[in-house]
Amino acid sequence: MWIYVWLAVTVIALIVEFSTADMVSIWFAGGGLVALILSALGVLWPWQILAFIVVSIALLVAFRRVLLKKLDKGTVKTNASQVIGQEYRLLTAIGLNQTGTIKINDVIWRVDTLEQAQQISEGSLVRIIDIKGNKYIVEEVK
Repeated sequence: MWIYVWLAVTVIALIVEFSTADMVSIWFAGGGLVALILSALGVLWPWQILAFIVVSIALLVAFRRVLLKKLDKGTVKTNASQVIGQEYRLLTAIGLNQTGTIKINDVIWRVDTLEQAQQISEGSLVRIIDIKGNKYIVEEVK
C-alpha cells in the first residue's frame, strides 16, 4: 500500500511544480521518490516516512538558493532607474539644504548630492548615481 502513497506524493509534487515556477514542491518529489524506492525494497513504513522528510529537507536546504539564482531573470529596471549613470546639466544649483533640478525627457526632477554640504553650480554637468525617495542623487562630473 505504501508504494501507492509514495507514487501519489511524487506525482502530485511534480504536477504542482510544473504548474508553478516558484520551486515549491520539487523537494517533495525527490523525497517521495526515495520513499517509493524504500517501499519497493520492503523497508518498514516509519523508515520510509523518515527518509521522505530527511531527503525533502536536505534537497530544500542544498539546492533552493542555487536554483533560484539560476532561474532569476534579473530585475527589470523601472523608468526612473534607467537613467542611473547618465549625465545631465543642472537647471538650478544645488546648495546647502537646497536641492537642484535637472530635466529628463521633458520632466523636471529634483536632485541632491550625497554630502549635504556640497554645492554644485547651475549649468554644471552631473551624473546620476542613485535614487532616494522622489529625487535623484548626483555627483559632479569633473
